[in-house]
Amino acid sequence: AVAAAASAAARREAFRRDPGHEHWHHGAFHDVEESVRADVRRMLHTRAEVPFQVPLEVNVVLIGFNGDGGYRYPLDGHKLEQFLKMSFPLHRPSCFETGEPIDIEHHIMYNVIAAGQPELISLEKSLKEAMVSAGTARESEYGREFPLFEVEATVVEPIFERLYSFIFDMEPGRSATEMDRPVPVAIFVVNFDKVRMDPRNKGVDLDSLMYSKINGLTEQELKKQEADYIYRYRYNGGGATQVWLSSGRFVVIDLSAGPCTYGKIESEEGSVSYRSMPRLSNIIFPRGLAAPSASSTQDIFVGQLAGLISTTIEHVIAPDIRFETVDMTLRLLVPIIVLQNHNRYNILQAGHNNSIDVKAIEREVKKMVHAGQEVIVISGSHALHEHEKLAVAVSKAMRSHSLHETKSDGRFHVRTKTYLDGAILKEEMERSADVLSAGLLEVSDPSLSSRFFLKQVCNICCMKYTGILRQFHESQYLFFITGVIYEKQFLSTTALDG
Repeated sequence: AVAAAASAAARREAFRRDPGHEHWHHGAFHDVEESVRADVRRMLHTRAEVPFQVPLEVNVVLIGFNGDGGYRYPLDGHKLEQFLKMSFPLHRPSCFETGEPIDIEHHIMYNVIAAGQPELISLEKSLKEAMVSAGTARESEYGREFPLFEVEATVVEPIFERLYSFIFDMEPGRSATEMDRPVPVAIFVVNFDKVRMDPRNKGVDLDSLMYSKINGLTEQELKKQEADYIYRYRYNGGGATQVWLSSGRFVVIDLSAGPCTYGKIESEEGSVSYRSMPRLSNIIFPRGLAAPSASSTQDIFVGQLAGLISTTIEHVIAPDIRFETVDMTLRLLVPIIVLQNHNRYNILQAGHNNSIDVKAIEREVKKMVHAGQEVIVISGSHALHEHEKLAVAVSKAMRSHSLHETKSDGRFHVRTKTYLDGAILKEEMERSADVLSAGLLEVSDPSLSSRFFLKQVCNICCMKYTGILRQFHESQYLFFITGVIYEKQFLSTTALDG
């Protein structure tokens, strides 16, 4: 009896790998090795401008599409996989620097994987526990107000990482270099049952549904699947969304969340509306609460979902690149130079509201470099008046604009706001030359000057300011993020105070 109870408990455990469990493998690299060699030979020996074919494996994980999720909607994974292969077989990224397609074309290999019912219920249980009431939200289509719940994505991310490790047999927290195997890329497409997850409904025992049969829905129950509430995600307190990118190698698309809107109403490109993501409620009930017909919507939903997956690949998994050629250096020097026009405090010292955490910057930079690259981050503070060319550049970049505001007296008031124009400041600094590099290196670490520069080069070394300008409105600091120094070429990170 004890053995039978233990066996039953084991069967009710989600994410359990029993002997004989089907193993996932990188088919894109294991099965097409010979075709990769042929593509290399063809690219090297042909005179035509033929891009190099690189296999890209994309794993689409369907959660809640076995007739056990929202609307009890069943989705044929094989049909979706074949449609993706026929409709979006190739993707060729472009380069922002040149505006031309790069010499690599991805041959996309799709794997559509269906998650089981125990994993679905485990995810719903974790999500229900993480929901926090956030007032009310207005429905986008009809304007009705519903209770709003928000989910911190970092709280539920570990359960998705557990599902990722379960499906792909990957040890969590280990890199591809440590495991000596390629790390898969996954897109989780989620269809939760909002009625089961309703945080206001305490009478639903999700544990009992782990392995029991989930019954179908009547027509009236189908109409109530939205459960009269809205939930959405926030990643580290960011903007509300129903799609979020994890810290690992997967992205989550929750079709039950939201809908969320972002951007200008009159803008089409770059904005997110309540129609951007496919919703089963709009597909099953295309004209309000008409007679539901889930079986006849397969083709429409597969087309919309395939388009969403293709967009995810183009913008997240294999996006366009910034530079056509990236120099791989072994030594990387990142100077952080602060220019300020006061002596009230030092921004590089901790204890102020606007202090810069140099150690945190160094940790983040080390996450972005490749294995074997050495990173050195140094910092220094200089008075702006000691560098007249930079002071002139800042002065030329000063701009002002007028704001018309309505006060409590009902009248318009004009207020002038002064700001630094980032584009003009970048252009002015590109024309400026300033000898900050050698002195900063010498003060920080005398050995770095001889290590990164030749002595005859140091005497004529000049700094080039290029990059991205970021303004902190709550203070008077401007950070000019520009790049790094490697070998004999010098780019730097500069901060302006004042």
